[in-house]
Amino acid sequence: MAKSMTGFGAGTATGNGWRSEVTLRTLNHRYLAVRMRSLSDRPHLQVKLDEAVKKAFHRGEINVTIDLARERNSCSQELFDRAVVEDKLNALRRLAQELDLPSPPSLADLIQVGAFQEGAQSEEDPWPVIKSALAHAITATIAAREAEGVRLAQEIEQILAEISSLLVRVKARIPQVTEELHTRLCERIAALQVEVDPSRLEMEIALLVERHDIREEITRLEAHLARAAALLDRDGSLGKEFDFLCQEFLREVNTLGSKSRDLEINSLVIDMKLAISNCKEQVQNVE
Repeated sequence: MAKSMTGFGAGTATGNGWRSEVTLRTLNHRYLAVRMRSLSDRPHLQVKLDEAVKKAFHRGEINVTIDLARERNSCSQELFDRAVVEDKLNALRRLAQELDLPSPPSLADLIQVGAFQEGAQSEEDPWPVIKSALAHAITATIAAREAEGVRLAQEIEQILAEISSLLVRVKARIPQVTEELHTRLCERIAALQVEVDPSRLEMEIALLVERHDIREEITRLEAHLARAAALLDRDGSLGKEFDFLCQEFLREVNTLGSKSRDLEINSLVIDMKLAISNCKEQVQNVE
């Protein structure tokens, strides 16, 4: 199944005290290129995102935007650092015992030695939330690219059918072209009023027909068209092979046009070139 390289998808996820929204916009590109516009302060997350995106797509420019924020009331923070308070208290108790003080350390003593420090804020790893949002965005983007791919496949199928139809008309014209070559050569010999050996005449006609024979180009073009039609039913990245086949279409049609001296065939050749140009334009969007 052909897929388009253009698409859009978004995903949102929450958890571990985080909220993440990931947006993907994909465009045409000869190769696979990932552009990231967020998380510049978290390069380790950018690396993970880049790897995940490259596993999901084969071709195209993938623009990734990530919105990452803490959820309200999600920060687990104690008023004071209990470990620091306990360390200070234990130190004061040991000192009181060593000095044989009459009373244990009081709250005022702890305040004087600076035991009450602001508690540290704990932060959970945001990657699981980003990964979940990214998975939703990838799924939506692939679905959009597949839907556009169906339309592209229909367009390409119609163009291939048009080229095949024009090629049928070219083939139908060949016997008449051969007969016209025979007639013209005979008329020229008659105008010269010279005697020509019939076997020699047939040989010259055969050589002339062979020089302008386009059946080999037609056969190759038919094979390329059949391969392109079969390619539409395959899965995976098809764009590069389609692009190559379009080049082969044009190569055979150009050779066909250069060998033919028939005006009607040359007119059909022009129509085929226009159809191939349309095909190339559509193929540029195929993944």
